[in-house]
Amino acid sequence: MNWLKSNTLERRIQSASLALLTMVTAMAAVPRCSPQELQKGISVELAPTGSAVPEPEADDENALMVTVTGTGGLYLGVDPVTPDGLAKKLERRSSDAPLFIKADARAPYASVVKVLDAARTAGVTAATLLTASPKKAQAGTKVFPEGIEIEFPEPRP
Repeated sequence: MNWLKSNTLERRIQSASLALLTMVTAMAAVPRCSPQELQKGISVELAPTGSAVPEPEADDENALMVTVTGTGGLYLGVDPVTPDGLAKKLERRSSDAPLFIKADARAPYASVVKVLDAARTAGVTAATLLTASPKKAQAGTKVFPEGIEIEFPEPRP
């Protein structure tokens, strides 16, 4: 009877090894999809709107992203900045780089106005306010950020 027990144990080990080999082979054969790369940034809860349009340039690594947090904190990219510092940094920006403003839905209105004022002081002629999309995205499709573009009028004399 001992030979029967050892023979059964060997068969179980062989079966488990074969099953493991099959799983590894099957997993290696499955095509891999590359995940969408995420831009570095400050996470905020954007206000939803139905009138925004896709803004694929917002995902460009050269795009200027100003973030206003729910507590009113300001960031240029991932670096904290003051309103005065923001104006100075925007003056040194590339003139063809679009400006995107990503403000938390709970951000104080005054903080968003400070960003708009700094942009206008720096000579920016337009900016895009990024918004959340109320639409549901289909699985496997790339979703571009959405926004509403605003233009700054010329200063009055």
